[in-house]
Amino acid sequence: MIPGNYEYFISIVQCGSLTKAAEKLYISQPSLSQYLKRLENNLGVELFDHGSSPLRLTYTGERYYHHVLQLQKMDKELLKEFQDIKNDVSGRLRLGIALWRGACLLPEVFPCFHKTYPEIEVELFEGRSNQLESALLHDNIDLAIMNLPHNLNYGKLTCERIIEEPILLAAPTTHPVIQELLQNCPYHGSYPVAPLNVLNQLPLIITKPGQNLTHEINYFLGRNQLEPEILMDTGNLTTAINLTARNVSCTFVPAEGAKVCSHPGKVTFFMMDDPDFHWPLAAVYKKDSYLPKIAQLFISTLRETLGSLQDEFM
Repeated sequence: MIPGNYEYFISIVQCGSLTKAAEKLYISQPSLSQYLKRLENNLGVELFDHGSSPLRLTYTGERYYHHVLQLQKMDKELLKEFQDIKNDVSGRLRLGIALWRGACLLPEVFPCFHKTYPEIEVELFEGRSNQLESALLHDNIDLAIMNLPHNLNYGKLTCERIIEEPILLAAPTTHPVIQELLQNCPYHGSYPVAPLNVLNQLPLIITKPGQNLTHEINYFLGRNQLEPEILMDTGNLTTAINLTARNVSCTFVPAEGAKVCSHPGKVTFFMMDDPDFHWPLAAVYKKDSYLPKIAQLFISTLRETLGSLQDEFM
């Protein structure tokens, strides 16, 4: 049904012009015109309104375009599968991760992964959670390591939960409020537990919109009807922790992130007195797509490396 080089048709649609599409494809405009004419003759329909500029798809053309995109996706996934069959444990993994998450997680996971699978190259895509989601949906990365807030729906993605991770309050140890709290507060494992009203006594630095931590913090504050003083927002969690160490404020940080800038003696990490203030750390990839074997191997290494933390956290 479909003549070869259906990427030609996709280019015509995307460029809206035979001339521009020919330039993009590095072929002559007459050759591309002949291709389109043969294609429409073989299908017995007109795919474009040839009187419009830029070229617009007919209804039949829109249906055909959708069909071709599906075929292109299937071809890409089949090539991934062939690559897995040919190269058992080699290739390139396109991994998405937040900057701060990469700083604390990759030093734990990557050395083991690289030692076990030295022929697998990891290409990092670092960005905010909304950027990682977009990269997954547009097939720019194979896999992302992300936390899953309560109030976000990733319906187009598959999320494999790795561990449940508490979100901690980082507070300046020498602040009088924190000093008084530490004298009498209970402990959960190795973490002191802070009452919710401590947020009414210290200003708070939060992360910027577009980061999943921001969604989860706002969800937590709203659920508990808390309205703390927000001193500022920042795109860099390390900045927030460093300012906390200077007695400026407190901030929220996932438990794994507390390892990036611990500041012994200057910052104390509390669990909040709310048993639901935790979220899953997950391996996330596009739903209904073939997941390369090298991505599956990375997920397995992630589970093995972080599995021991679950008892520590919960």
